[in-house]
Amino acid sequence: MLLSPSAQRECVDFSIDTSAAKPQATGVYDGVVVGLAPSLLDYEHLNAAFRILIGEYDKQKSTLARTPLLIALHKAKYLQGTDHALSLGPGPFVSALEEATSTRALIVGKPTKLFFETVISGFGDKIAEKDSGGIGDRQRCVIAIIGDDISTDLGEGAIELGLWRVLVKTGKYRSGDEVRKGVHPPDEICQSFAEFVDQLLSASTSSRVGREMNTA
Repeated sequence: MLLSPSAQRECVDFSIDTSAAKPQATGVYDGVVVGLAPSLLDYEHLNAAFRILIGEYDKQKSTLARTPLLIALHKAKYLQGTDHALSLGPGPFVSALEEATSTRALIVGKPTKLFFETVISGFGDKIAEKDSGGIGDRQRCVIAIIGDDISTDLGEGAIELGLWRVLVKTGKYRSGDEVRKGVHPPDEICQSFAEFVDQLLSASTSSRVGREMNTA
């Protein structure tokens, strides 16, 4: 697992030492998991991951029943570092493994449709309750996704599911991201998350006042 220690603890029931990410020729592995772990995304670890994925280890050749999976927590191309400059994310490293092994990674995080569907399903009946009511009281439920990355946060799954995509000009946002070639323009652009919340609350208040006036 090419993951940070905290992410490793989320995946297993016990603590794993970082050195466990270095596979042994005598081991049997059924997959490689890649996340944001800069100290592990070096040649040694990536080459070990490559060997696992192609079944290069001796014990794998004789015992492995199926092709190991390549699993990525997400595929962000870049992120903002602690120095506020852009740095490589796990995406390029995942792409390198895909290219070298002629396989496709299973992405469990953004921007996949599966990720958003999983989150939305966690809302349970709340959406249905919001979307039901008497005549004249029915409100259309809109789910918004807010992020500073036009591709990873607001791409693919968010577009497929018709979510309201809000780009905020903070974090790793850079001027002109929303008009880059090949990107789907966001539905709304805000200077910050706080600005979006303020606008949402203001619109909600105005809508409520309007209904009260119509009722009166």
